[in-house]
Amino acid sequence: MLDSLYKITKKEVEKASLVLGKAFHDDPLWSQVVLDEAERREKLPLIFEMSLRYALRYGEVYASSENLEGIAIILPYDRADMTFWRLLRSGAWRLLRTGMKLGRKTGNRLGEILAPIIKAQEEILKRGYLYLDVIGVSPELQGQGFGSKLLRAISENADNEEIQIYLEASEENVHLYEKFGFQVVKEIKLSTIDLSMWAMVRETS
Repeated sequence: MLDSLYKITKKEVEKASLVLGKAFHDDPLWSQVVLDEAERREKLPLIFEMSLRYALRYGEVYASSENLEGIAIILPYDRADMTFWRLLRSGAWRLLRTGMKLGRKTGNRLGEILAPIIKAQEEILKRGYLYLDVIGVSPELQGQGFGSKLLRAISENADNEEIQIYLEASEENVHLYEKFGFQVVKEIKLSTIDLSMWAMVRETS
């Protein structure tokens, strides 16, 4: 259950964004969003900081423990769309700072790459799914059960509340999510970078 997890607060956002930045540094999608490794090391935490601040207002953010080994961002289906006004309400000055540091080129590339994912979200989330937006574990701690702890707690809570869950997974992670009851419902082709993501849902048991 979720009470076995640690609920992240605003004061821990920057630390959490660094964890997610490291977790997704070599991810097949994010390594295409920001091609240069040094630049990616700087910009990914900014992108995830924006997601974290948004989720603290409109959803929930959990960690495997107070040490923040692994982090999960959860949003209700009707708040998955990060509109401009919602982003402002979640922390305008942070949004502006992030936008300036990312640069127009990275911002445009991010929008182009993610467009098919956003389209799939609009199609599937309207059915009322809880959106598991992000789940990541610090690289040096992967394989030690922190990701599974997050997934188990979120899945058990969804079962108790009879809530269905939706997420997007890279091909290498599909098998992991299948162990927790998720099923592939759609291949999302990211033609800009010749990569596919997999839309997965978990029905209530």
